[in-house]
Amino acid sequence: MKKQLIYTTALISSTLLFPSCFEKEEKPAEPVQIQEPAKPEPPAQPTNEEISRLILEQLPVCERATSGELSCDAPGKNDDGSLNITAHLSMIVKENLYTKEAAPEEFNKERQAVNESANNAMKPEAAYLMQIGATTDFITEEDRHAKALPADLQTLLNELKELADGSVYRKTVEAGKEVTVTINFHATYKDNAWSYDNIVLDNANLLALDALTPESALNPETDNILTPEFEGIRKQVIKEKTEAFNNAARPYILSREEAARATFTQKQAQKEEEARKVQEAEAAAKAEREQHNNLCANLLAEGQEFAGEWSRNDHFGELTLVINMSKIVSDEAIQFIGALYDTKLPEACMNIEGRCELTPTEQGSAVKIVIYHGEYDPDQPTAEVFDANDGQLLLFLSADGKLTGTMGCAAWGADSDKAFRINLAPKAKK
Repeated sequence: MKKQLIYTTALISSTLLFPSCFEKEEKPAEPVQIQEPAKPEPPAQPTNEEISRLILEQLPVCERATSGELSCDAPGKNDDGSLNITAHLSMIVKENLYTKEAAPEEFNKERQAVNESANNAMKPEAAYLMQIGATTDFITEEDRHAKALPADLQTLLNELKELADGSVYRKTVEAGKEVTVTINFHATYKDNAWSYDNIVLDNANLLALDALTPESALNPETDNILTPEFEGIRKQVIKEKTEAFNNAARPYILSREEAARATFTQKQAQKEEEARKVQEAEAAAKAEREQHNNLCANLLAEGQEFAGEWSRNDHFGELTLVINMSKIVSDEAIQFIGALYDTKLPEACMNIEGRCELTPTEQGSAVKIVIYHGEYDPDQPTAEVFDANDGQLLLFLSADGKLTGTMGCAAWGADSDKAFRINLAPKAKK
């Protein structure tokens, strides 16, 4: 526009100055050449400010660090003029950062000085019993279990464990340290502005800071911040408490040995007493058994007679049993032979063979008698048994010499209603 304006003004001036020339000969005017303004050259690449802003827009909110300097690798240029750019933004850590971790192993090594005392204090009772000479037969299953510490020693041990195993905070990142964030993206310049796509951001180093604890969040009075001064003080405290535990455990361990000695002597005396009781009980049982056996032997001795009655329903009669010979065949039984007959008719006599079990029951000693051949009164109901081949008596011998039970046939069974009730008592010897 400026050039055109200048040209028009010159033309008007020329007309005013030379009117006669135009009257005489008019020459055609030459066309005006208007030049387009040159297009500005696109920038070689986005500015550092633009790239920094792009990175910060991609990053999540970070309270651990603030942005610093930016550096870029040489961009890769594509055929269409677009760029492939790799840039690195330095993020500066605002304050010291700490990692929570287990206490140093040195603390636990200091605490190990209580192990011997603690182990001796918790030893099973069996260890102390064997230590003072007890044999294994004195040791019970309960003696093999570990002993719980007294409350005061357990409290000291818990405090030592907390001191040695408690968590600490170790400074792992200094304030001012630079953490690099890397970005790769594709940049295209269009309509006088850069546009970006294919953005790949690597901010792993920055994200790792989120797992750390900032110094401003720690309380020096309650949080164990690992410093050389803290380590020295903590080791000294552990040493003092270890010494206190050992001093307190020493008399307790000695008392456990004395208690074991007392337990051993008490158990030894108790065991001797129990052995004596067993011997006395065995002797008493033997004497009682011998007395019982002798009683049965006397009651079933040769020449002994038993008289009484038999009964079945409404029928009854008299019966006599005579022992002709008897002997103790073992500690368990007496065998005998004899006769069984109607008291009113001694001539009608049946031969018998019997066995008395010496082991007593609530009813007395069991006596089984087998009836053999002989003579009997066929008019008596008992003839039903005497005539059979399996006649028997199942009796019990009481302490006063009475024989009670049943008489019948083996084929009837022990509880048959056909059996005869038998009640016999020893006859006084003439």
